[in-house]
Amino acid sequence: MSKFDLRDISERLASSGDIEAVAFEFLGYLQANRSDWRASLSFYDVSRDALHTVYSRQGDQPVRHEVGLAVDRLPPRLVRKFFQPRAFSNAGGGRPLLGGLFQTSPCYEPDPLETPALKPLLPLDSPRSCVCLPLADHEDLIALLILASDRKGAFGRRVTDEIVPLKNVVTAALARHVYRSRRQTSSAEKQPGAVAEDVQKKIRRLDGEAAALAEQNRLKAGQIEALHRELEALEGNSGQYHGELEQVKAQLDALGEQSAAAAEHLRAAQVQVLDAVNRVADVQRTLGFMKEIFQVLGQEYDSDDLAPTVVTWFCEHFHVERCSLMLYDESKQTLQIGAYRGLDAGVAGKVRVKMGQGISGWVAHHRKPMHVQVRGDDAPVQHTHQDAYNSDSFISVPLVYGDRLLGVLNLSNKSGGVAFTDVDLDRATLVGSVLAMILGSREGMRRVAVPS
Repeated sequence: MSKFDLRDISERLASSGDIEAVAFEFLGYLQANRSDWRASLSFYDVSRDALHTVYSRQGDQPVRHEVGLAVDRLPPRLVRKFFQPRAFSNAGGGRPLLGGLFQTSPCYEPDPLETPALKPLLPLDSPRSCVCLPLADHEDLIALLILASDRKGAFGRRVTDEIVPLKNVVTAALARHVYRSRRQTSSAEKQPGAVAEDVQKKIRRLDGEAAALAEQNRLKAGQIEALHRELEALEGNSGQYHGELEQVKAQLDALGEQSAAAAEHLRAAQVQVLDAVNRVADVQRTLGFMKEIFQVLGQEYDSDDLAPTVVTWFCEHFHVERCSLMLYDESKQTLQIGAYRGLDAGVAGKVRVKMGQGISGWVAHHRKPMHVQVRGDDAPVQHTHQDAYNSDSFISVPLVYGDRLLGVLNLSNKSGGVAFTDVDLDRATLVGSVLAMILGSREGMRRVAVPS
């Protein structure tokens, strides 16, 4: 459905005296109705199979230049659509049979790679939008209309559909002048009566087409008016529903807020449930580990081997990369490593820590566990970082049997560099108690064995 005033353009073109006047009037009408459009009209010579004359406008000034651009130099897809030789022509006369093709393919939009090939025909140097439309009278291609714009996406399907009726009116006007020019050129070869009859037939046919187009435009204008009245009626009826829609919107907003609050509570509950599930899983793992240790303690065992075994088991079960069991030498008031995991053997054998010195010495002296999750925690002693650690988190617990200090259990470098949790501290405390029981029992047995 065209938004152009076809009756107005028909009256303008009727007053145009020749092809050039029709072309400039048509281009001026297009550019006046769409300020961002630039248009050119390139005429086709079937005998040379080339576009020979290009009309355009620079502001209010008409511009004409000759190009002589052969069809085979145009983009291949455009040629196949509008100019394909032999495929759409009579084998004998060479007249193109493009009428049906133009009805099914009314326009062509070149892609950016094809635009340079159209440069001699373009009304703009580097358009962001471009569309080509053929002007054809039945089987004869008269000219190629090119519309260009600096605005991207300026020629959608709706726009081209609006241009087609206008293009048909202009085609009819151009065809009159083209046939008149041909008639004048071949007047010496025809009888005056035949020429006049041929002209009259073409004029009658063109007048009929113009009248049909005007009638179509009148009918479409009536349809638009009817749709406009229906739209006004619908707008009037919609007013009574506006209040109800506002109430529904308010209710929906309230429901949305309630849903958001419920969703937030649900997420918080899910987090708490997941945390509880993880804690239960941690407790079950700890209980399973302690169960294995007590099953071993219920059998005969070598106390010298059991403590290192427990250290190794603990590291493997709870993914701790570094663990050391330091034994207290009461006579020398020092701690030395008795069992370890993840330490260099040469270094472990030389370590001696005095009572109160460093982390292990502080824990032994005060007989209190120390748990640091991140650097900056309120801890009396921090890592010296003289060794390689994957995080700042560590655990150190004293081993006390009765009233006697037997050693210190140190944990660091949890797998993945994650921090030790309170659950890890509880595990270390349990294992420390078991190790203290094993070491204390061994010391007690030795004392019993030595005569007083």
